[in-house]
Amino acid sequence: MMPNWIKNSLVVLISIITFGLVTPQDLLADRPKDDHKFDKSFSSIQSEQIEHHAVVAITPKQPKEEVIDQLMDQATVITEEKIGERLMPRIEREFQDIILPKMEQVISDLMNTYPDSNLNHLVISPAIGKGDGERIFHIMDDKTGEDVISFHVRRDRPPLEGYTFNFHYHTQKDRFESHNMLANIYWGKDTPAKFGSKMVH
Repeated sequence: MMPNWIKNSLVVLISIITFGLVTPQDLLADRPKDDHKFDKSFSSIQSEQIEHHAVVAITPKQPKEEVIDQLMDQATVITEEKIGERLMPRIEREFQDIILPKMEQVISDLMNTYPDSNLNHLVISPAIGKGDGERIFHIMDDKTGEDVISFHVRRDRPPLEGYTFNFHYHTQKDRFESHNMLANIYWGKDTPAKFGSKMVH
């Protein structure tokens, strides 16, 4: 019979070599049941190998197009929530045809100013605008913690013209001072509901 310390060493060695995907059950068959110390160390090593393997598998460097698509998916959902169920049906066509393509172009242009190695650090800021404030969402660099671009919407009422929704953005380049227009969407002369208002059922 093979001494326990040799069996245990082989188990650990095989687990390390195979990243824990192969379990040498035949070597474990006649191991004493009360060997809790070994159980703990073996499970720990196997678990560490699997976790390491999983991290490598799910965090590859993403192509620029994928980063843009992910940001736009989130941006669309957030902006629709910001506008709200009561307002969106009336402006949805202009929102889909005008606002979203322009927003995507601005985000694509932003990507082109960033080195590829830093693209995965661009994320939607966790602080999302709610209520009647202008803020929709910001894109930030999660490595530095700084906002790099912010998207806003404002309700305007030019004299005698009715209400419009002014979609615009600000950038880090000029410390968010300039007002960069995406587009205006005309609402009408009746007073619109507040941003984020839900349908009354």
